[in-house]
Amino acid sequence: MTERIGYVFRLFVAGNESNSVQARRNLTLLCEEHLKGRYQIDIVDVLSDAATALKYRVLLTPMLIMIKPSPRVTVLGNLNNRNEVLAAFRLIGEDR
Repeated sequence: MTERIGYVFRLFVAGNESNSVQARRNLTLLCEEHLKGRYQIDIVDVLSDAATALKYRVLLTPMLIMIKPSPRVTVLGNLNNRNEVLAAFRLIGEDR
């Protein structure tokens, strides 16, 4: 199954803070709708894994980094703006 994974996301959250919960939910829904079976989501809770947050220079949460495919893309916030997120993933717009 790993060979089918075309998208890898790392979502940095702060525990069960409201925006973090929304970001997790919104990312999962978007991926299931547009990338079903082709994505992996890694959740990093900055409250329990500060080292990884520092490594990726996370200064605020929620913060999503699209690791794969290249180039890397960073999206801040709870991911409520579907069109903005889909454009960042290059799933809509001119680069599609």
